[in-house]
Formats: sequence, C-alpha cells, structure tokens
Amino acid sequence: MKSLRHPRRALNLVQRQTHHFKLMLGRRALHGIATNLTVQYNSIYATLLGASSTQLGSLHSVGNAIGALVSVPAGWFIDYYSIKSIFLLSTILLAGSSLLYFIAPHWAWLFAAIILYYLGMRTTCTSCTVICARELPNEERATGRGLCRTLSSIVAIGAPLLAAWLISLFGGIGIDGIRPLYAIQLLIFIVIFVLLLKGLRDTQNISSPDDRRNILSGFRQVFKQGPDVVRLVIVMGLMEMPWSMTQPFMPVYAHQSKGADAFLLSGITMAITIVPMLTSIPLGRLADRYGRKKMLFAIAPLAYAANLCLVFAPVDDKLTPLFLLLYGVLFGFNSISIILASSMTAEIMPSALMGHWIGIVSLIRALLSIPTPLIGGMIWEHIGPEYVFFAAIAVDILLRLPLLGSVRETLSSSPT
Repeated sequence: MKSLRHPRRALNLVQRQTHHFKLMLGRRALHGIATNLTVQYNSIYATLLGASSTQLGSLHSVGNAIGALVSVPAGWFIDYYSIKSIFLLSTILLAGSSLLYFIAPHWAWLFAAIILYYLGMRTTCTSCTVICARELPNEERATGRGLCRTLSSIVAIGAPLLAAWLISLFGGIGIDGIRPLYAIQLLIFIVIFVLLLKGLRDTQNISSPDDRRNILSGFRQVFKQGPDVVRLVIVMGLMEMPWSMTQPFMPVYAHQSKGADAFLLSGITMAITIVPMLTSIPLGRLADRYGRKKMLFAIAPLAYAANLCLVFAPVDDKLTPLFLLLYGVLFGFNSISIILASSMTAEIMPSALMGHWIGIVSLIRALLSIPTPLIGGMIWEHIGPEYVFFAAIAVDILLRLPLLGSVRETLSSSPT
C-alpha cells in the first residue's frame, strides 16, 4: 500500500473500508471534542470542590474498579447479542457522567460521576475496538487506526482552546469557570447517541446459538491461542499503569507547582492532540511495514522524557511554557503506543473470539490500574509530587518493556 501522506490516499483508504468504520471515524471525532473540553480540568475541578490528592486518587481508583467489572461482560454481550445496544448504553452513561459533573456541589458527588464515566468509557472503547478489529484487514489495521486517531485529532484540536476561552469568560480557573464545560460536553454526547442510533447497524452474531449455553467456553478458547495471549494481555495492562498513576495529577501539578493557567493547560492538551494527528499515519505505516514491537520500543523513551520535562520545568520563568508544552508533545506519542499495542492484540485472535478477547484485555488493564491512582495520591502526599512521575517511568522500564520483548511479532499472524 502506498504512503498516506497525500490526502487523496488517505481518502482512498477510508473509501475502501466498511460503513461501520466510517461511522466510527465520525463518532470518535465528536468524542474527542467532548473529552478535550474537560480532560485538563477534571482533577482541578475535583480539588476545587474539596478533594485532597489522596481523595483525588481514590476517585480514579474507584472508577477503574468499576470499569474492570464491566470489561468482560461488555465483550461477551458484543459477541453474543447487540454491539449497537452496548454502544448506545455506553453513550448514555457518558452523558450521565457529564450531567453529574455539571451539577456536583461537593467532590464526593464525583464518585457517581466518575463511576458512570468509567463504565461508559470502558464499554465504548471495547465496542469501538471490536468493530475496528473485525473490519480492518491486517495489512491496513495500524494505518487505519492511525488514520482514525489523526482525523479525530484534527477535529478536536480546537476544543482545549475553546475551553480556555470559556473558562476565562466565566471568571478563570474556579468552580464557576469550569462547570459550564460539562453542560457543553453533555450536549455533544447526546449528538453522538443520535448518530449511533441512526447509523449503526447490528451485524449478525458471529457466535453460534449453542455457544451461548456455555458462557465460559469462549474465554477458555481465548487462552488456547498460545502463550503470547497471557504475555500480551499483561503488557496491555502494564501500559495502563503509568498513565493511570500520573494523569489525574498532571493538571494539578502543572497548575499548582508550575503556575500553568487555563491557556497553558489547554496548550498542553493541544500538544498532546497534535502529535498523534501528525504522526499516527506515518508511524502506523512504519509499524505495518517493519513490525509493531520495534515501534513500541522506539516510542517508549519519549514518555519518560515527557515526565522529566514536567518535573524539571522551571517555575515562573520564561522557559516554563516551553517545558510544559514539550511535555505535551512528547507525551502525545503515548497514544500511538496504545494504538500499536491494540493492533497486536487484534492479530493473535480469531474474529469469532474477538469480543471475549477484547473484554479480557480491558479487564486486565482495568484491574492493574485500580490501585495506581491511589498509590499516586499517597506518593504525592507522603514522598513528594514529582515522585509520582518518577514511579511511572520505573514501572514501564522494569516491568512492561522486558515482557514486551518476550512477545512474538504479530504483523504476519493469521489466527483462524
């Protein structure tokens, strides 16, 4: 396949794909706008409502625990029943989360909001991953997923700046300044719901009726696909741990320790968004040509450098914005790593077991990420804020990369 640098070639790639993949492009773009409106302010909003760093970590730990409980059932229901129903339900949950954030008078209300968010996010990610895994061919999977990330990034890139402008309009970084963002987010999720309701068609279930009588049979079959199944699912889980440890605290750290205002926080988010937009397709193409593992090893140090830029950024200095924006640029490659690793998971499993498999992967990712936000909060309070980011680097270097090295390359895999 030719390079996708030219817009016409990217358009041709989209035109070759199915109706469902094209629908996912539109859904993800809207989802990206909704997420990028508030992602850099969720933690700050919680602290403004009275949450301490440990309580902030507990919010995300509870959310991860709830997300873990729904991961496998979501995959199973997708295989046996209706992916459309699961997708619509997940969108309703996300809308409910936005509503609770909007009306919350106290940080404790955010437990309910974040539970709905993680329920909705886990089921949405599982549904979207299953659709892409079923409908993209191996030789175009990483490129196709990169294209999806690129197009959604282009659409969503202005959302952080819009959020910063709205916050400044409503009085700056404070409860009254941030709260209106969640009302706008709610409206976007309603639009996504209507789009899926009208455009998503349920395909015929892959699993046979006899298989439904034994719920566990599909999960047993998953683990019969070879030793890389267990290794790769742990690798995916370990990818989640550093992210879930640091991300609840990054905006708070940048705002409180480095003096970042709403526009600089938005600039960080925009930098994180721009990087996948510019590099997902070419890096996906390289991964489709040379292999996923090589790219994953090459990208890993960039996330470490990002955390170091954040920690060692000077305070109240002309270079502070440069360091913080560089953090955003470097951390933007993390999402590409997740795309490449997701491509690997799709290539070692037959299509008939994909819902079960993605559900298991989501479960392990959620289980391993349950304690990490709370651990991050405890490190923040008892050791020091900067050590949260150092711990994330250590987890990746000492655990994930050695295990990734033991997994075979999946580019040419053809599961039956």
